[in-house]
Amino acid sequence: MFQLGNSRQKHTKIIKTNRGKLISMKKVTSLLLTLFAITAATTVALLYSDGWRINKGSLTTDPDDNQSIIIKTGMLAVRSMPDAAQIIIDGKTLTATDTTISSLKPGTYTLEIKKEGYETWKKQVNIYPEVVTDITAVLVLQSPKLESLTNSDVNAFNLSSNGNMIAYLTQNHKKPGVWVLPLTGSTLNLFKTDAKVLIEDNAFGKPSLGEDIWWSPDDSELLVQLNKDGYLLYETPEISTKSSKPINVTSKDDIFARWQTQWEKDFLKEKLMTFPELTVPDEIVKKASESTYSNWSPDNDKFFFIQEPKTSDDKAQLMVYNLDNPLPIDENRLTNPMQIEDPDNTYIYWYTDSYHLITVEKSKESENQYTISLLRIDGSNKTPIYTGALTTPRAFTTPGGNQIIVRTSLKENSPDNLYGITIR
Repeated sequence: MFQLGNSRQKHTKIIKTNRGKLISMKKVTSLLLTLFAITAATTVALLYSDGWRINKGSLTTDPDDNQSIIIKTGMLAVRSMPDAAQIIIDGKTLTATDTTISSLKPGTYTLEIKKEGYETWKKQVNIYPEVVTDITAVLVLQSPKLESLTNSDVNAFNLSSNGNMIAYLTQNHKKPGVWVLPLTGSTLNLFKTDAKVLIEDNAFGKPSLGEDIWWSPDDSELLVQLNKDGYLLYETPEISTKSSKPINVTSKDDIFARWQTQWEKDFLKEKLMTFPELTVPDEIVKKASESTYSNWSPDNDKFFFIQEPKTSDDKAQLMVYNLDNPLPIDENRLTNPMQIEDPDNTYIYWYTDSYHLITVEKSKESENQYTISLLRIDGSNKTPIYTGALTTPRAFTTPGGNQIIVRTSLKENSPDNLYGITIR
């Protein structure tokens, strides 16, 4: 009896011991599974936040295509001027600007930006793994507005080299001479009251009678053309009503050559030396040296030049070189925005953002009729802004980019004035 009881006790003890081991193993297994689940979830979360996604195409296509099950995605940052426009990618409306769209499979997409009352903006954009492709769309009103900026007869006008003011010549004013419109710190409808006389007519010279006007690269001088053989060179005074004594000049060529030499010394050589890590082709350096300061963008990182046709069957090409460092994603160093059908009657100016150009093309059918367009430097989204009469083909952007300033007359036999074409 004693041996049997003892055997039962041992058996019971073994069962309890085995049961304890099983419970202990279950706890360990449960703990390991929990740790594995946490690790897996953390890994998935990290991979997800880092842009990795399941490639749905790999689950539905032929396995022999060797498509990856997971892929690294990219992002698209979309801004628009003005903002709050619709973003449409490959025909699907997603959200509104300004925003960043993540988890995009690498590849090429059709991006459209739409806003009521504005021309549709459209471009093919490339998405790359692990990087953000940055796009800013400049939207143009479908019906741009024309607003008078001066109320006196304007003989000539030109934009300062820093882009902050317009100088114009006028006789029909209480103080005839050279006047300026400041383009910064002003509300557009206050331009007329903000205009100030810079150089008054006096016994030494009457610039108000001039036919044209130019600023030096540093805006320290103004050259006024009186007629074919007569010029007045002024040192630019402070904005005041004081008169300045000019230097009489018989040819503008020497003045332009001096300005160009000074600009090359002060800017161009230093600019090219700023990018020693960039291998700028000799041909581009030559084109840069031949360019004038007006060919350079407002941010001083890009310039355009005209590539002359090699044969009579070819067309001239507008070329843009981009010295941005680093180069933005999906941008090229050298681009060819457009072919120029008529080089003698096509005029190019920079838009304020340094990624668009203003083109002014003369009509072949009608005298003094022009078409002004906005064109991105990669050649996309050439959008007509204005088609009509211009006294001169000059068209300059305000620093904010809201208006394009031109000289024209709205009625036959009425005096010329400066007008702002409001594009947004």
